Amino acid sequence: MPRLDLRAAFYGGPGFTLYHAWGPNSALPLSPHFHDEYLICAQIRGEEECQVSGKTQRFSAGDIVLINPQQVHTGNQEGNEELEYLSLYVDRSLVERLAHEVGAPTRSPEFTVVKSGDHGELLARLIGLLERVREHERSRLYPHAKAPADPEIELSPASEHAHPESTDDEPGEAGDLSVESALSDVVLHAFEEFSNLRQPMLRSTNRVGHRKIARSVEYIRNLEVEGPSNVTLDDLAQVAGLSKYHFLRQFSQVVGMTPGAYLRTLRLCHAARKLRTTDLPILEVALSVGFADHPSFSRAFARHMGMTPSEYQKLGPL
Repeated sequence: MPRLDLRAAFYGGPGFTLYHAWGPNSALPLSPHFHDEYLICAQIRGEEECQVSGKTQRFSAGDIVLINPQQVHTGNQEGNEELEYLSLYVDRSLVERLAHEVGAPTRSPEFTVVKSGDHGELLARLIGLLERVREHERSRLYPHAKAPADPEIELSPASEHAHPESTDDEPGEAGDLSVESALSDVVLHAFEEFSNLRQPMLRSTNRVGHRKIARSVEYIRNLEVEGPSNVTLDDLAQVAGLSKYHFLRQFSQVVGMTPGAYLRTLRLCHAARKLRTTDLPILEVALSVGFADHPSFSRAFARHMGMTPSEYQKLGPL
């Protein structure tokens, strides 16, 4: 999730969103949240402390952060130094397609490592993807606060040699294909290095004795696929077979946020997908996911995504 006081550039393409942020440390903590996509984030400058699935991690320059879809995480920037990071959000459908194409045993791989450490090869591939997208101008740039074009990222000598392939296009290679190749390269490398190709995180709650909460999570997700519902706490507690109090406690412990916060975040994820896969007006998208009006939706969306609905919609189709 982006910091709104940082300067930032957003790039969008089929199946991905690339977010490059840089600037002074805001020192503002992020509340627990999740995304509907896989997140591969490179810390370029500065330090951050994050909680991922209840465990605290510290990230420094050169570290790669790997987050699964709907994996709850928070963030808190450290110190007063300049901050810079590069975040790649990858749509689950793209990961599923790539997993199928390479013959993986499952189409729903899961990152098993949150912090990769200083991994120059993956960092070089991420920066290579950013360069390809910039070169072909196939995306739209929406910096906050009229920020200038994002700066070049300088690799360390070790990282420069980690991925020696030329970033120049092959003869006759179309721009879209060049970007697609670079994207596939990043995603496949990340999963080859840091995934055990098992089932998604939320379903894994069954393996640690939280089947009742997993049932309520699936119930919420299935309801929201059909459209915004008026599900109540009583409904969810009944599905889980728990008292309301025990359900609230257990849900927050297992998922990392309250049922209400989870439902709101899920609706914002659905809204984000609709903004880039349909031609619906923003107000209609807001109403379709359960928001009462445009302003309340825009505020919630900006807090969740770091940009307004109209900016996100203009990134282009997934």
